[in-house]
Amino acid sequence: MAAPRTPAFRPLLSYEVNSTSDVLRRSASMRFRREHDVSLMEWRTLALIEYLQPVALRDLVAYSSTDKAQISRIVTGLVERGFAERRADAADARSARIKLTAAGRRIVKGLGEAARDRDRVLRSALTQAEIDQLVSSLAKLKAKAQELVASEEALQAGGQA
Repeated sequence: MAAPRTPAFRPLLSYEVNSTSDVLRRSASMRFRREHDVSLMEWRTLALIEYLQPVALRDLVAYSSTDKAQISRIVTGLVERGFAERRADAADARSARIKLTAAGRRIVKGLGEAARDRDRVLRSALTQAEIDQLVSSLAKLKAKAQELVASEEALQAGGQA
């Protein structure tokens, strides 16, 4: 009998990181939807609005590293649900500022508590030394990945693929 084969992507570090991220994202998404009827992207957008408010849509896009059309749809949904409001920007009539409503502040508080609870559960799987090492290692990986992105962007800008 032949030995089982390993998929080509299996030993890759990026696969392991992405696989773990997918599971973390799924568990968070399920909990936030169940407890607050909010998607993970809505939660992240609400948290950014709270942090930056009053904030222009272009700034939400920049901070979130998410497509402008997607952020616009999310914000529209949050406004329709009464979690956020848009007000004309006094300095720029073409722009609007977004801020949380009282309902939005309440939901951010509840979601923040749920996120901190999940974080406590996840941290319980590791020692403090392991957490410190993981955070340090992830920062190094992120920096290296950002170098790869910059390199690819430079190649694309130069007409090479």
